[in-house]
Amino acid sequence: MSDLHLWPAHPHPYHNELLSSWLVRTAHANGLKVQTFCNLVFGNNYEIWNRDIDRYIPEWIVTKLSEKSGISAEKIDRTSLRRFQGILFDKVRPSGHLTWVNSLQIYHRKRVGYGLLFCPLCLAEDYEPYFRVSWRVACYTFCPKHKVILHDRCSHCGAGVAFHRQEIGNMQETAFRPLKFCWQCKTDLACTETQPVTAWSGNTLEQWRRLLVWLEHYPVESSQNSYRDSLKILHHFVTLLTSQRLAPKLYSYLCLKTGSQPQKIDKSKRTAWESRELIERHHTLDLCWWLMDNYPDNLFQAWKDGVLRYNHMLKDFDDCPEEFRKLVATLNRNSRKNLYRKQHLK
Repeated sequence: MSDLHLWPAHPHPYHNELLSSWLVRTAHANGLKVQTFCNLVFGNNYEIWNRDIDRYIPEWIVTKLSEKSGISAEKIDRTSLRRFQGILFDKVRPSGHLTWVNSLQIYHRKRVGYGLLFCPLCLAEDYEPYFRVSWRVACYTFCPKHKVILHDRCSHCGAGVAFHRQEIGNMQETAFRPLKFCWQCKTDLACTETQPVTAWSGNTLEQWRRLLVWLEHYPVESSQNSYRDSLKILHHFVTLLTSQRLAPKLYSYLCLKTGSQPQKIDKSKRTAWESRELIERHHTLDLCWWLMDNYPDNLFQAWKDGVLRYNHMLKDFDDCPEEFRKLVATLNRNSRKNLYRKQHLK
């Protein structure tokens, strides 16, 4: 196959399809198991699946895939998380923490973490089931189309999504299963029971949904780059909310303001927000949308009520938007809350 200019079968990525999803589909379309296909394409000395190729894809791999598929390098690059560079994070890195990106926690070829989510209804509707780039984004906790909470594991056996491992233990099988089947117990993930998404406010849910739709289509619909600053501020708020030592009263305050039922949030260890459980991420995001609502009035209210100190608002916020920095600076200069009173006496 390496002597051919194009693969015999070279399916194009679907809308918003993840690189690993497209790569596995392409291998199967050519009648080859994933590992065999990758060895033929990239050589035996380069292991694809012991790294997060959806997060960081080397240029030489993009070039090779473009050459063999006839698909532009730009389109292939958009199947990776690098397409969110400059929006969700400043610069993509092959390892370490990456803002707003779920971690797969790779150990050899295994995925120890639950960083790839899925919507059962989307998989059920797909002509050919595939996994989306946006399902790796940490704020993407529900499906904006079907308005149901996403899943991050098989409901039957508890295994995380790892469709590249479907062929393990099935040496004699010649037919390839669609990607929607659990690699470990073969359960159809598209049949997973769904739960409707809820939020403390219908307006909040709609704002959140619009953000997710925008991320799904980015960079095609990149006119609203104002989301960049909002996402930075929102991420700082969820970090504060789950911090071990900063803003200890903020969680109970936001539960009270939103009428939300308090949940157990583990603050005993230093855990990146993106590495927390799906339900915990959804819950804390839902609460922090209150601080973004009626902005900056609700933020001023939280400061006035003593649950947010001005210095905590900038703590470890190195890439803070300049407008937010100026806003917080006014709280420092008006330690007796004169600013807040003046604004609301107009």
